Amino acid sequence: MKTRWYLLLLAIPFFVASCSKDDNTVSSSNDYCYIKSVTLGTVKRKVGTISSSFPGSYYAMTINLRDNTIENRDSLPFGSQLDRVIATITFDGSILSYREKGSDSEWSVYNSTDSLDLTKPLELRLTSNDNQSSRIYTFKVNVHKLEGDSLQWNKCEAEVSELAHMTDMKAFTLNDKLMVLGQKTSSIVLAERTSNEVQSTWNETVTTGLPATVDLQTLRNQAETLYLSTSDGKIFTSTNATDWQQVGTTYAAGLTLVEKTEDFFYALSEGKLLRSADASVWEEETLDTEATLLPQSEIRALTVQQTNGNTRIVMVGQRDDSDNAVVWNKMWNFSEPEQTAEWIYFPISPDNKIPCPKLNYLNLLPYDGKCIAFGGTSIDGTHQALDVLYVSQDYGITWRPSAEIHIPEALKGSEGCITSTVDYNYFIWIITNAQVWRGRLNRLGFAQQ
Repeated sequence: MKTRWYLLLLAIPFFVASCSKDDNTVSSSNDYCYIKSVTLGTVKRKVGTISSSFPGSYYAMTINLRDNTIENRDSLPFGSQLDRVIATITFDGSILSYREKGSDSEWSVYNSTDSLDLTKPLELRLTSNDNQSSRIYTFKVNVHKLEGDSLQWNKCEAEVSELAHMTDMKAFTLNDKLMVLGQKTSSIVLAERTSNEVQSTWNETVTTGLPATVDLQTLRNQAETLYLSTSDGKIFTSTNATDWQQVGTTYAAGLTLVEKTEDFFYALSEGKLLRSADASVWEEETLDTEATLLPQSEIRALTVQQTNGNTRIVMVGQRDDSDNAVVWNKMWNFSEPEQTAEWIYFPISPDNKIPCPKLNYLNLLPYDGKCIAFGGTSIDGTHQALDVLYVSQDYGITWRPSAEIHIPEALKGSEGCITSTVDYNYFIWIITNAQVWRGRLNRLGFAQQ
């Protein structure tokens, strides 16, 4: 009995890999045939006027023996040219031939040195070793239809009445909704978008609990809880952006909230950088240089999780005695607790030709594993409002004007308050002059396979 079961198990691969005859029966092991692997050779690519090439072997072809299909789950880059591609196909059978899928043209015999036109799906017909049966596969190569490193913008709204006449705006997302806090006459109002789709509607609510001394630009979102600071030493919190209450106790001097992590508040006060676990007891942070180099105004910060496990706060701001923005970092990991990590100042050395400029309405965002910055006109007048998007890949040391991703052309030179945020779908939202724009790097919207 055991011998019979053993022989049956040995026979299974031969049944699975056998080809089909007209009567759909299996007569001998000579009808054994299947495609073992498919590997693409060098693929040419052209984007605009730039031509290049890449190894097609980087993109694995998946062979599905259940439905006899062959295709790549990870699409080739936008601009890949498939009209002449050499494909190495290994198989067990006698003759492999091909033709365009769905056509009635003659079959061409496959030759590993000949290039194939893969712009449309092919049918691959593999004949068995005994030439009595065959198997037909569908061979398809997928290519991204959008340039992954291009940023596509949509003008969602041109004149949002809820945003008109709003000053000191601060955009953010809360519970997957786009919101904007701002000043209108003597009130602080919340403008809330009902969805993050291209087209949507806005609602307006007057907030409660916030004093006139609040600095809306200090708003921080930690785990869907919001925090703000005031010029008279208070921290306020909210979970819905409408109703606010003080957290902790009032500090002896004004506070500028820099960041809120899971465990600590960070704030600037009278030229000192402070830390508190409860917004009641504050202690001075450790700096690697003089506190006189801390930023004084237009202070923005973001927290990033690095691939190596480090957590890093990037703080950018302005000083009266500096021609460019000043940048500080605080970094910690499992071996160095957050409370013991010191703040590091990034000095602007003579060989650094691309520091972050001093911009009015500075916007600082984490995006695609990098820090990006943009804003209004520069303090020295050399930069127009919203003319360039600056990218830093070294957490604030250098800020290179991006050649790949751009601010919408229609916004260049815009005057007035500029605010922005990034939502959970990687869309960047820019709001200025009651206009609402949304953009995203194409590849961040590609479906993950």
